[in-house]
Amino acid sequence: MQRLFEDYMALPQTLGHTPWGSDMEISFELATKDPQGLPTTGIVYWRYDQPPLSWSRPALCIDDDYTMKQVTGWPRDRYLNVWVVPAICGFSGDCNDCQGIAGYAYYPDVWDPVVFGSVVGTAFIGGRLTGRGGRTLVHELGHNLGLAHPFDGGCGTSDCLQSGDLVCDTPPTAQANFSLHRQNTCTTDQPDRPDNPANFMDYVDDATMTHFTRGQVERAQSLIEDPSMLLYPLPEVLTQALAGVGPYGPVRLYFWTPSRRVLIGTPVKLYSRAQGAPHLYTWDFGNGQSSTEPCPTVTFSTPGLYTITLTAENAAGHRDTLVRANYITVEDSIWPLPYRVDFEGNFPPFGLTIENPDGRRTWERWAGWGGQPGGAFGASAHSARFPAFVYGFYGEKDYLVTPALDFQVDSGQSIRLSFARSYAPLDWGSSASAPFLYTDTLRIWASRDGGGTWELLYEKGGMDLSTHPNGAIVVRGSLGASLSLPDSASWKRDTIDLSELRNLRGVRLRIEGQTGWGNNLYLDDLVVERYTPPPDTTDTLQSLNTQHGPRVKAYLHGNALRIVSAELQEVWIEVFTSQGQLIERKNLQVGREGIAEPILAGHAGGMYVVIVRPKHSVAPVILRGINTE
Repeated sequence: MQRLFEDYMALPQTLGHTPWGSDMEISFELATKDPQGLPTTGIVYWRYDQPPLSWSRPALCIDDDYTMKQVTGWPRDRYLNVWVVPAICGFSGDCNDCQGIAGYAYYPDVWDPVVFGSVVGTAFIGGRLTGRGGRTLVHELGHNLGLAHPFDGGCGTSDCLQSGDLVCDTPPTAQANFSLHRQNTCTTDQPDRPDNPANFMDYVDDATMTHFTRGQVERAQSLIEDPSMLLYPLPEVLTQALAGVGPYGPVRLYFWTPSRRVLIGTPVKLYSRAQGAPHLYTWDFGNGQSSTEPCPTVTFSTPGLYTITLTAENAAGHRDTLVRANYITVEDSIWPLPYRVDFEGNFPPFGLTIENPDGRRTWERWAGWGGQPGGAFGASAHSARFPAFVYGFYGEKDYLVTPALDFQVDSGQSIRLSFARSYAPLDWGSSASAPFLYTDTLRIWASRDGGGTWELLYEKGGMDLSTHPNGAIVVRGSLGASLSLPDSASWKRDTIDLSELRNLRGVRLRIEGQTGWGNNLYLDDLVVERYTPPPDTTDTLQSLNTQHGPRVKAYLHGNALRIVSAELQEVWIEVFTSQGQLIERKNLQVGREGIAEPILAGHAGGMYVVIVRPKHSVAPVILRGINTE
């Protein structure tokens, strides 16, 4: 019942929750009144060898389905019946064949109301999510709501309302899926999308299922509201009163907040969901404050870990209490700039936290594979990796979150974020499908209030995110060696202007990876720093003492960048537009004699920023503002 509660309401921060999923707005509750109006737990036990069954063995043979339901089921206009049996046999025509059937169900327009409901084997009932267990009933009740398998009818036609599963936002798949894998077996959907076997109505293992789609929600709701369907009487207020559910039944609670790590004084919004229609709420925030709102806002004035407690009661006097220990972290420390992360030590680095809403695989430290070097940026030996290639859960999001940072600056200064990235999308095809580009997305968010609310600063995905020399990696058949590791030629550096956030204290940044079943994404050398925007003149000499290399000097003469180094070393040159778009990138050997490197050839007039970085330096780079005509 807890699994049905979480999955049908798509509750955030529960196992398997995905941003791609939709709230069914439907709850299933155990009846508290039997057909005679007497108290019940909603569960009735029938012995297989005693009347009214009198079977010779406990397993259900499908031939006995109708009789079992006829003599044990409760009225179908008041209850949705679920039968749990030791085993299900006979689908092959042989009642001795009890292999392979976890459960079965009928649609709400079935020819005879007697058979309506779901049947599940004992081995497939429970909260565990290993193999096929825990979500079998989620799947079967989906059939009771009128939902078909995404593979029903194969690829169907381009008319998604008349073929396949009759739902337009579930990509058709040519056959049942028993595991997650990249494929695009049907091209009849418009736009063409890859198969998405993690849907609750496919056949993958229970731990791999994640969601219903919005289209499935709309179909189920439309059938519930259709008077010709067996579902129609069940949500009625009188029906709920007779069965002892809804406001007449037990309460089941859940709450969450997206703001689990905040600064003191930051408003934290909490959200609640419940079965049993509670109308009285009591919150205890662990700081001496309380609330009676269903979705309150609270602020914390003292740092620490806070345990949140919610109690709710409905009109029938039923209550439930949910306690989430150490659920919210409140901080009072604000870190000074510059803030640098190189991923060389412990992971995550001190101050950086991982948010992993679905509890599955997430950001990790990358140090190489199979004895090969890690391929980190510059001289670094390690990087951060978002394992989108093996992650498997299409559309999932995971975050790296910085500590609260001090963006106060002196007059004339500004703030910028820079980081190195390496990524190559996969152009994956097979004989069964047209080539399809599997892509992932990187987003950067900022919070002005230390983690309470967020605004989007940066978003790149697919080919826009790619740093591979060939754009995408073309894969046909088995992957083989096509999944290349990052090397020195496959890294690019992005710089984001944070001028709009300057002079704020407690700014937090959030790095989001979202999987599109594509390739691994690597990040390195994250730097948040103050800097002085350059003047419009273009002939002033600038120099930099690096932490790990000799002094470098650079200046612009016309359209040539003049660079001189005290000793021979490798220097990186990057040219950005004033909006932060990288338009040129070079690495050169520079010594005492210096070089004059042409830049901005063929580019339109305007303001540009040039970054000169010795390869082995983690110190701030030399910056020049260039106002071309």
